[in-house]
Amino acid sequence: MKWAAGLVLAAALLTGQEPQWVDRAEYELVVEQLGKATDPNKKLELLNVWKQKYLKTAFETARREQFLVTYQALNKAPEMLVVAKEIAAAEPKRILGHYWIMLLGQSLAPTNPAVHDDAEKTSNLILANLDDFFAAANKPAQLPEAAWTAQKTDARDKSLQTLTLLAQLKKDLPLLEKRLGDLLRIINPKNAIVTYQLGSTIIGQRKVERQAEAIWHFARACGLTGPGEAPAQQKTAFCGYFQKVYPQFRGDKSGMEELQKTAGTSAEPFPPKEFAIKTLQQEQIEKLNELIKTNPQLAIWVQTKQALTAANGEAYFGSDVKEAKLAKLKGKIISHEPEVNPKKVVVGISDGNVAEVTLVMEDKTFLPGKMEAGGEIEFEGVGKEFVKEPFMLTLEIDKDTIYGWTGVATRPAPGKKAAPKGVVKKKTK
Repeated sequence: MKWAAGLVLAAALLTGQEPQWVDRAEYELVVEQLGKATDPNKKLELLNVWKQKYLKTAFETARREQFLVTYQALNKAPEMLVVAKEIAAAEPKRILGHYWIMLLGQSLAPTNPAVHDDAEKTSNLILANLDDFFAAANKPAQLPEAAWTAQKTDARDKSLQTLTLLAQLKKDLPLLEKRLGDLLRIINPKNAIVTYQLGSTIIGQRKVERQAEAIWHFARACGLTGPGEAPAQQKTAFCGYFQKVYPQFRGDKSGMEELQKTAGTSAEPFPPKEFAIKTLQQEQIEKLNELIKTNPQLAIWVQTKQALTAANGEAYFGSDVKEAKLAKLKGKIISHEPEVNPKKVVVGISDGNVAEVTLVMEDKTFLPGKMEAGGEIEFEGVGKEFVKEPFMLTLEIDKDTIYGWTGVATRPAPGKKAAPKGVVKKKTK
């Protein structure tokens, strides 16, 4: 932190507090040598000499801070941590030592598990006592009020980020979910990267009932724009994953673009409590239940076709449809062969314009006359053949199991009646 540097030492040295020095030699060592040194290695050497020769000094607080700053310049994080703990122990009501224990824990914990607990404990301590640490009485006199407030925000945010990292290192998914939620709730509700991580953490807990919630976060990570939007490459990956898992869960892509838009523009970083993604199967069940009430005949066909078009459709045909008499169904004529007195009729049931069932008459029978396409008939037939793609179910019927056929049999044209064989007509005189 900016205020963690040598400002305190510099202030002390410039106040003319010579009587506080142990002796002239300490003054010369610190002011003339250490104060003018620019090389961090030289500074560290002089600091160690100062500590060895003057274990007790009126400038102990400033000396500890100079050790901290010098170790930082030399990139010696473990040594910084030791000094930070000394500062926190000596001045528990100041933020400085606690801040560095937390911050160094964040950088060291991935490779040094020994610092994990201290970093976690200190991060929680900072968050619990943030207002006390940054009370007006603790503000350095030379520090502007705006900078003091900014440091308070920084300490809060860094503590939350440290706790999040530590939960990740622990592989404690419920705790990590809470920490990521805190980052969104407290720091930035429009952080696409954290949002995606939250969705992944929910998925990682393998709770089926929360999959829709996780997908909402993936949709938001993809849909967020402006401040907090993921970098282009990451955003492409986020959107690609969302567009993969949504149809896997839903059953198709219906509603996917709308969800991406609504989640991405939501002011809240979490889905509404009532949020759900209705699967295609759920919709089909709801429609079927309604159809059973309003059109039970069509409902029977819908169930039959769903079973036939399923992955094990051929097996279902062999066990439940082939050579079995189906319940009465209703459909619209699409075509029939031949044009008059047909022996084969193709009908559509779900949609009068889509061929689904072929009705084949028993041997030596036919339907009288003809009917126009679009005419509606009912029928009961026995399963004979089935083709899955393109879908076609063939049923065998007879004239007694087809209802609503309006065709009329054709009759021979009127003419002279032929004489019976073997009869000789008498000639008239």
